[in-house]
Amino acid sequence: MRVLLKSLLAIFLAIASFLPAFAAETRVVPANRPSAILLYYTATDDTCYGGGKPDVHVTSGPAHGTITTAWKAFKMGKESGDCAGKSTHGTLVVYRPTPGYHGPDKVSVVFSGGESAGYFLRPKEFKVNITVK
Repeated sequence: MRVLLKSLLAIFLAIASFLPAFAAETRVVPANRPSAILLYYTATDDTCYGGGKPDVHVTSGPAHGTITTAWKAFKMGKESGDCAGKSTHGTLVVYRPTPGYHGPDKVSVVFSGGESAGYFLRPKEFKVNITVK
């Protein structure tokens, strides 16, 4: 029964990763220095396999800064259930505000790729509203 539930959860996560983001994320970042605004990874519930590196495209914004991405190794947190503490890789999205800028900004980032990129069989978009303080 537990194996069936884990398999169903893995299927749900795979399907959910195909769906577009419905609500924008919100981040408050300090002025004059870079800040991580997204860390995106996938991992199956039964094997904790994280898949390959997705393609990342900034589709809009930011108007008052720049975006960079990096493929980073990290340990999964408690929210990962049985995978907690295990190592995987994810794409870190970093926002750097224009020097001296304070105020709102926004960015839209799309992750995509083939089977080698894990669950990114179809593009997945994240919209982030940023407040620079």
